[in-house]
Amino acid sequence: MMDPKKQPLRFAVVEVTNRCNMACRHCASDSGRARSDELSRDAFEKLFASLAGLGCERVTMLGGEFLLREDWFALGKSIREHGMELQLITNGLLVDDAIADQFLMLSPQVVCVSLDGASPASFKALRGVDGFQKCLDTLSLFTRRPFRNVAAITTFSSGNLQEFPQFRELFLDQKIIWQIQMVNRGGDRFDDALLLSEEEYRQFVFYANETIEHYAGRILLQLTDDFGYFPISGKYPYLQGWTGCPAGREVIGIRSNGDVLGCLSLGNLFVADNLRHRSLEEIWADDSVFGILRRKEEHLTGACARCPHGKICRAGCSAMGESSSGGIGDNDYCLRKMEQKQFIQEFTQGL
Repeated sequence: MMDPKKQPLRFAVVEVTNRCNMACRHCASDSGRARSDELSRDAFEKLFASLAGLGCERVTMLGGEFLLREDWFALGKSIREHGMELQLITNGLLVDDAIADQFLMLSPQVVCVSLDGASPASFKALRGVDGFQKCLDTLSLFTRRPFRNVAAITTFSSGNLQEFPQFRELFLDQKIIWQIQMVNRGGDRFDDALLLSEEEYRQFVFYANETIEHYAGRILLQLTDDFGYFPISGKYPYLQGWTGCPAGREVIGIRSNGDVLGCLSLGNLFVADNLRHRSLEEIWADDSVFGILRRKEEHLTGACARCPHGKICRAGCSAMGESSSGGIGDNDYCLRKMEQKQFIQEFTQGL
């Protein structure tokens, strides 16, 4: 068993229900119906006490759509009472003035709204419901209140990447953090056609870089773990600081039925255990259940095993590696790998 002090748990992402009022094509959790064995309020409050005891600094509460759980406010309050920061992620459809006021009472570090379409048509095509304007209205509602931070989260796929410039216009000169990420394979209804191709990934990186260079001060862009990771060229200096996937190392994901994973973006193969079987303290201290995530540098394959940055990068985001190469030890969503491929092609063409 591992000493938890040597492997600090800093952040937790907790799905309090899998029930949802959307039907997103790219949902990695197959959200819609509540899981048949979702944890009780008492079980969640015990979990929050365990997280605090392990030194957790921040809990992200989400679903599904967490507002569909009647005791959501009590759960959020419990997180705050245990001294941890709270992040709230909602799809925005159920938020009104009264709910926004309840959010404020919880003093969250950030309130986030998922927005995956830059127009009513693309929003409905990806999320299965009409909700584009409602999401914008919810973001506006949040910005008119004294929240510490308001954010919009956009998950890019082949279905909406071409709308990047339109998304950018939505967030110019707004007091809204725009967090951008990309789809990863997961869930039974996931459409593989939504995965970004190599060319689309390059375009995604270009858009992000362009935004940072030309819209500094006008847009609050926040990048997730999907970028990088050690490009050869000097065009992307913001991609050089990657130090390895935090899943199972300082981050943990908890499903509403008590399943424990290193990250909720990883699938069923990465369920470490269940809170009904063992306590969170026991699961986190058991180095064997998170071993491959905590020692990814020992399990690198393909180009990542040969890369001079492999021991540090550790194949980038584990969920992206699983989506692109079928395993977490190699990652095709890597700008360095793509640059090397392009250099080889240009060299051979010049012979």
